[in-house]
Order: sequence, then C-alpha cells, then structure tokens
Amino acid sequence: MKRRLLPYLMMLFGWLLLPGMVVAQSDAPLRVEFPAAKDQHDYNMAPADTMGLFVFYDAGSISADTNRWIFLHYDSNLVKINNSSITLPPQTDYVSSSFCDGTLYLLMQKRIPKKTPPRTFIVAITPEKRTLEVSEIDGIQANDLSGIYAAGGHLLLLATGAKSDLVYFYHPSIHKLTTLSDIFSYKVEFCTADTAARRWLIGLHQISSVQDDLFLYEYNWTDGSGNLVRFPQQLPDHTNVLCQTAHAFPLNADTTLLLGTYNNISDRQSVNLHSGVYSVLFTRHQFDTLQTYNFTSLKSGSAANTPNANLNLQLQLGASVCTSEQYSIVSEVYYPDYSYTYNNHYNDYNYYSSAPTTVFLGYQFVNAYITTFDRTGHLLWDHYFPLTSISNMQLGPVLHLSYIGEDALIYYTRNNRLSSTLINGYETLEKLTSMSIETMSTRDVVEYSDGIGIQRWYGDNFIVSGYHYLRNRDKSTKAKRYVFFINKIEYR
Repeated sequence: MKRRLLPYLMMLFGWLLLPGMVVAQSDAPLRVEFPAAKDQHDYNMAPADTMGLFVFYDAGSISADTNRWIFLHYDSNLVKINNSSITLPPQTDYVSSSFCDGTLYLLMQKRIPKKTPPRTFIVAITPEKRTLEVSEIDGIQANDLSGIYAAGGHLLLLATGAKSDLVYFYHPSIHKLTTLSDIFSYKVEFCTADTAARRWLIGLHQISSVQDDLFLYEYNWTDGSGNLVRFPQQLPDHTNVLCQTAHAFPLNADTTLLLGTYNNISDRQSVNLHSGVYSVLFTRHQFDTLQTYNFTSLKSGSAANTPNANLNLQLQLGASVCTSEQYSIVSEVYYPDYSYTYNNHYNDYNYYSSAPTTVFLGYQFVNAYITTFDRTGHLLWDHYFPLTSISNMQLGPVLHLSYIGEDALIYYTRNNRLSSTLINGYETLEKLTSMSIETMSTRDVVEYSDGIGIQRWYGDNFIVSGYHYLRNRDKSTKAKRYVFFINKIEYR
C-alpha cells in the first residue's frame, strides 16, 4: 500500500482570541489561520513535541517601556488549549526555540538601539503545568544571537557574527553564564548534546588567513571544563585531506561518529566544490582513522554532473538525521547566480559600452547527495537528488530528511507546493510526488505565498507553516485575506 504525506483528516474545534477572530474549521485539512497585515511577518510558532505547539506575537505597547506578548497553546490536533501573556521591552525579537524534557525554551533579544547593550531573555514554558516564566540573562554583549540548544537542564546560545561567532553556556537553575571566548576566532559548524557523557560537542572553524582548520570542542556540563581537539587532517594516510564540514552523532558515553565533507588540499584553490564525504570515530577524546569517499566513487552519480563546468559550484552540509543503525547527512551543491546589464552610450563618432552592472539573483541549487553510514563509519548507501529550478536569496538547507521506520523520506517545499519521495537504501519505494499546500476551503485561491516551511512534529506528523495571500472564488474581489497558517499533515 502506498504511503505519502497527506492533509490530516480530523475534526478541529475551538476558537481563538487576538488579533481579531482567528479562523478554524471542522473538516480537512487540519489547519488554523491568523489574520495578518499584508506582507508582514508578525507571528512566531514553536513546536513542543506531543504537547502541542505555541503561536505567539507582540500585541503592542501597554506603556512606554513595556510591550505585551500573547501566547496561544494548541494541542497535537491543533485544538486551542489556552492563552497567556507576558511583558517584554519594546522592540524585543524572537530568535529561536528548543524543546527538551517537557520544557520549551524561547530565546528573545532586544537589539535596538545598536549602541546600547542588548537585553536577552529566556521564556521557559512547561505545557503540562501550564506555566510560563521569563528570566533575563545578564552578561551577553553580542546583539546577534541566532540559536538556542537545550539538553540536560543546560542551554547553549549561539551568536553569529559577521567576522566571528560566539558560544555561550548557560545553566538556568543557577543563572550561571560562561563564554567560549578564550581561544581563536571561530565559526560554529555544529552544536550537539551528548547526554550520555553530559557534555556539548561543538564543531569550530578557526578563522585564519593561513588555513581554515576544523576543531572539535568538548564542554563538560559537570565542571565546565573544555577540551579542544583538531580534526584528523594531514595525518600520514591523509596528507592531502582537509575536513570542511561536520556533524556529530553521539553513539554512547565514550564514542561519537562524525560525518562531513572534505576537500583535497591540492584542489582547494581552484575548486570550491568539496571532493567527497568522510567519516571518523571520536573515542575517549581521540580521533580514530579517517575514512573518505570521493563523490565520483558514489554509486548514485557524480557531483561533476552539472549543467556548466564554468559555474562557481559550492557545497553546504544540510540535514542530518539518524536511526539506531543508519546515520545520514545531506550535501547540497549550489552556485551564486548573477545577471549583468550594460548601459550603451552613443556619440557622433563611435559607440561604446559602459562597465556592467552586477545584480545578485540568488543561490541556484543544482543537486544534493544523501550519504548514509553505519555505526562504524562505513558507507551503507548513497542517493543522488537533482534540485532543479530552486533558487533562494539566503543560503540555507533545501532538502529535509526523516526516517519512517528504516525508510528515508526526502521532502522539501517550493512556493506553495510540497514534494516528497521515499527510499530504502538504493531502492526507490515511492517516486517523487508533489502536492499543493491545502487551504481552508477548496474555493480558496492562493495568490502568492511567503516563508513556507516544513518540520517534523511528533511521530509521523509534520507541520507546514507560512503566509498565504488568499482569494475566495465565491466572493467579491474584496474577499481577500493575508494570513499566517499552520497545517498538520501526516505520513501514511
């Protein structure tokens, strides 16, 4: 029997409060909508596993130095449970969220005006107890926080700077803040919690004019100690290998599997596209032997299969997921795309052309590779996935990857469509299919969409969210609405 991502068929009841009336429905698809000012992104959404999700927004000022934020809690069937509110300073922005051990942590920061120190807040929500607590973190000077990770009662905050990143370690119960700043300037490659060993594992790119080295940093939760280890490059067996990207999969308290992409050093100056993928085990604070797999040796195809050999091809590490026996990473090939225009000028004697004007059109994606390894770092299977007509103005992962049992579900959103395929190793179980993102009514027409994204929620259920500008065919031209929506879909 074929399975696929489908709109969730369940009854939805309930009513919502501010701003204005929020629309719900009693038939498929399972969806809620929130009216918004046209082309404004005013709503935020954070999932809390089987405990539902939260929609929250800045409801405006209640005094010169205080704004009210509304929080709406929905259960796993998008039925509204309750609403609550907190107060925060004006111009406070939502940054990121992380759910762990029954608590949803929201990272908020007031960054304006830039000449004053930023203010950073943690909103801790416990859905089961219906509690919501706000605490301010003192001592954070970076006004460019970009991520939060929660594990074992500890928080890791990431600031993404133009020249260098910064990592903060925070213990909420004792309000202790420490900073990873006593080493070289760095860019963060990954942040992973190793709960068995009670530590953070952080991949760091050293920023240097000489060489862009990759390091692994271990931060111990118990005593706050750290250990910095260089990746196993330029070893006797790999004198021409330079690790470029990485992701960590903790296996047990002693061993972590690291997967990523590498370059041959001799190719580095002429080719931005990485040479292949690697695996390496990190056991008892030391790296084992590096295993490399060149893209040209993969069964599914070659990264050299591109439409134009002169393109400035580059590669980014995207999604990374695992089961108990399979560990997968997605490598995406892209190039920056530009257009060039010339202003032609004439005079009485000759014709000449001015210097070209360069316009950035976005990052054009070409293809992706899914490479899957076992616990020892041996390659189990690989999959070539063409990415056609996908161009984004900002660089970020395109493909999503989730395991349904031992089968790999590959999916992505593009405009108002959701595409997916199901594979098992080298076998394609379900061919690539595409469907429109459902609206409240079959009479609704999506004029355009914005900010569409998908994420796995709980079990085999997923959330699709974003903004729709809708027109209803049964009503006059005035019956248009711009909404933030949340759709629940399942794989079955």
